[in-house]
Amino acid sequence: MNIKGIIIFSVLISLQTIIPAQEYINALEINAQVKLSSEFNSEKQSKVLKKEIIELPFWDDFSDSFIFPKNTLWADSFAYINSTLAPNPISIGVATLDALNEKGVVYEHADYLTPFTADFLTSQPINLNYPTNNSIYFSFYYRPSVFEDYNIDGAEPEPGDSLILEFYAPQEDVWYKMWAMNGNNDTEFKYVILPINEEHFLKSGFKFRFKNIASFGSATYPSLAGNCDFWHIDYVYLNKNRTVNDNIFHDIAYTKPLHSLITNYESIPWSHYKTIGSQTVRDKINISYKNNDNVMRIIERMDFTLTDLSGTATVQDFFGGTFSLTPFSEQSIELAGHNFIFPYNDDEFCDFELKADFITSTFDSSQNNSLRYTQKFRDYYAYDDGSAEAGYGIYGNGTKFSSVAYKFSPVKADKLNGAYIYFTRSFKDASQKYFWLNVWSIGSDGKPDVLINSLEGQLPEYADELNQFIWYGFEQPIDISTGFFIGWTQTTEDKLNVGFDVNSINNEHLFYNISGDWVQSEIAGSVMIRPAFGNTYVGKDDEFYDKTIKIYPNPVYDFLNIEFNFNVNEIKELKIFDIHGRTIYSENNYNQSPIQISQLTNGIYLINLTDINGNTYSSRFIKK
Repeated sequence: MNIKGIIIFSVLISLQTIIPAQEYINALEINAQVKLSSEFNSEKQSKVLKKEIIELPFWDDFSDSFIFPKNTLWADSFAYINSTLAPNPISIGVATLDALNEKGVVYEHADYLTPFTADFLTSQPINLNYPTNNSIYFSFYYRPSVFEDYNIDGAEPEPGDSLILEFYAPQEDVWYKMWAMNGNNDTEFKYVILPINEEHFLKSGFKFRFKNIASFGSATYPSLAGNCDFWHIDYVYLNKNRTVNDNIFHDIAYTKPLHSLITNYESIPWSHYKTIGSQTVRDKINISYKNNDNVMRIIERMDFTLTDLSGTATVQDFFGGTFSLTPFSEQSIELAGHNFIFPYNDDEFCDFELKADFITSTFDSSQNNSLRYTQKFRDYYAYDDGSAEAGYGIYGNGTKFSSVAYKFSPVKADKLNGAYIYFTRSFKDASQKYFWLNVWSIGSDGKPDVLINSLEGQLPEYADELNQFIWYGFEQPIDISTGFFIGWTQTTEDKLNVGFDVNSINNEHLFYNISGDWVQSEIAGSVMIRPAFGNTYVGKDDEFYDKTIKIYPNPVYDFLNIEFNFNVNEIKELKIFDIHGRTIYSENNYNQSPIQISQLTNGIYLINLTDINGNTYSSRFIKK
């Protein structure tokens, strides 16, 4: 990612032979959240350009939108709205410009050797019909991602990359470049304020837009190549009656998301929670907020509610207190004393919504005064929060047959059925190599010891088309009565690219073995692998794939047969996807007859059956 330009082929080959073995994380080539949301909301997004002229003021801090910019203010969907990629934002939520398009995949025109125009963030038309007005100013905060933020290689814009601001003159139908910043090592948000006083801008139909120029590094190590050149934007404000010194925002805002109320984990199986109950509930709530004002401010009250989303239990409340904040200060506190519990029910799983609200002065921007978090109880243990900011793995000379192991300590004895794994894509899917899914005991030194079980010959499957995690099940459940390690052994020196959550820090449980000794991970975060217990409900949650159908022969040359144990009349739709997530075959009334696939190019494919109840059943095959 950091090597730019054309490099002589022989040099590339020599570099590959001497690259040291190590653990590594890199930015994603596909943003699964964006891709999924784009497909489910394509009709809504197609209508985004049909909005009326916006009147002043124009204001967005991106705290009340998610994934896409809200179409009441913005005319496109290329920027990624998130609360996990930018450290220390002005308020929770930023717009991130990178190298992925509105469908969450790398731009088709992207070139690995030269810079290219990537994302846009374009306003809806605005009424600036204020001729001769010299008090109209446009302001925003920005910062680049840098490697030190989360150690994500490739996230940082380099000197040849840039963030650009342009203004639109409606009567001329011309965009003018007004400001630009090259890639740099800034680690804080910087403030920019610009006057809008030129006559050709002071018209109804004025627009502004941000865009970024990105550049991939060479594909020397294609299993490492991914998204790149992140710019984060916050607090976008356009209004009249301002001056060049208008840089104070009378606003108190949350700055970080809520996290789990379960001790040590983001989630544990519902059946396990019901065994030991409140012993697993943390006695503190972590909360972060900031005073963006230049005077002392008061939070009059901070309130929390916990709601059973199944509707079974009553809503629970907790008063967090009253707080004062000095000018421009940020606080991260642990609020103790809540009495939240998760009432039992007979369901296989249960979800609860934790909500945090604070009340302050009426002039305060209320959209960033509220947070929500869904506490999930399913069939798995999870350290991660479900959001992948990077891909993790080990690579380099000597990493063939190396292993990664993740320690879990279940709260009750149970049968381990398998694991959900979130694999991320790399350049040309170079990370799609066979691996073994392993379970180890814990040795006296706290590291992996005896190999208990191994599921051999597995391939990474990519979840960007429909879901986030892929299910890998053992042929026979494994009896687990104490702590264990679960992980993988790779069969090549290529990095497998397992999803990595940089906001949940659990690397003290993660170990890797390259040369015969287990070493604790030094990269802060959580690998996205979730061991599942008990009555695994694969296919009952749209977060996961079900892998229960059987296909043969595999590999296949001409005709593919599909076998399943339910009535063929229950099948609503059959689809086949290539490794890029593209639909290459679809059939609505499948009658279980063989499917001719001789026309397909050789490679790996995913087949997906959907029944009349909306359940999905998936498997993969190799076309030879």
